[in-house]
Amino acid sequence: MSLMRTITGIWKSSEETSEQPKVPELKTRYYRKSREAMIEQVSETINQKFPEWQLKKVDKERGEMIVEKIKGTPYLMIITVFKIDPINSAIDIHCSKQGALGDFGKSYQYIQHFFNTLGDRHL
Repeated sequence: MSLMRTITGIWKSSEETSEQPKVPELKTRYYRKSREAMIEQVSETINQKFPEWQLKKVDKERGEMIVEKIKGTPYLMIITVFKIDPINSAIDIHCSKQGALGDFGKSYQYIQHFFNTLGDRHL
């Protein structure tokens, strides 16, 4: 992680992915799987590979998942799975630290770690 991201993290307590981010690593990810299959894969990934995080709510109708970090500093991650067409979907993530100070770049790290763990099977 760069020094600039850490310095920015002194006052910034959240990060999110988008279609046209300022940082290329925070770009929306596209997958060749249906939305329902991606929701299942994301749920399994969180439950199996992220023991310090807890899946709080899954709204399959809207494609939203709320994940909370239960150990250490509290963080909240909202993962949204979009249906592009019957066999393609996209994932956007908003991660934020709860509390007064910034996150020192941790939200960015958590998003990158999640996408790396989920796998690089995107389009």
